[in-house]
Amino acid sequence: MDQISNLPGRMEFIALSPEEKKRTQLEARATRPKGEPMWVFGFGSLMWNPCFEYDAKVAGMISGYDRKFHIWTTRARGTPDRPGLGLCLEGCAGGCRGLAFRLIEDDVEAAWERLWEREMGSGVYKAVWLSVDTEEHGRVAALTFVVNRDHPHYAGPLPRGHMAEVMAGACGKYGSCRDYLAGTIEEMQKIGVSDPELEALLEEIDQRAPQ
Repeated sequence: MDQISNLPGRMEFIALSPEEKKRTQLEARATRPKGEPMWVFGFGSLMWNPCFEYDAKVAGMISGYDRKFHIWTTRARGTPDRPGLGLCLEGCAGGCRGLAFRLIEDDVEAAWERLWEREMGSGVYKAVWLSVDTEEHGRVAALTFVVNRDHPHYAGPLPRGHMAEVMAGACGKYGSCRDYLAGTIEEMQKIGVSDPELEALLEEIDQRAPQ
């Protein structure tokens, strides 16, 4: 009997309309803390590949969320015919340690557009301001992208073997799921963070040949 594959079927990219993208950006702008520098919190690829200019980069902790591969990606790290899994911030009882970037004020306007092009194309994220605890700058409010559980591309928790099979052969505009996971683990290690769950997932992916 042939083994049943855990790979998902074809999954079209869902794009926000230009009007919706603008609306979500205006909402985030309207709730930006007044009179404060603009901070952005990175928990995945923003940690090593930010799309903005900054004058401070510090480790920080957000409570009540953790990084999880709980969203389908059909553009950044996958395709409609071979979807992958992407990172999001998912609500939890613990916390997520990542990097907080303080943007250079002269670049803020351009940074809004670059962030929305990169992170808000489909609406699978919600842009919110969350408190980040840092040693160097105390508690700061940072723009953060958390999962929209109502989105069709919200995958939710999946068994590790299922995730490994999906991610082992998925690749998109910004590279492969495997390298995305490895890069995230590498950046986490730089700030003293270990996640045995993600490390075990990478090991299982590396044991599989790309499909």
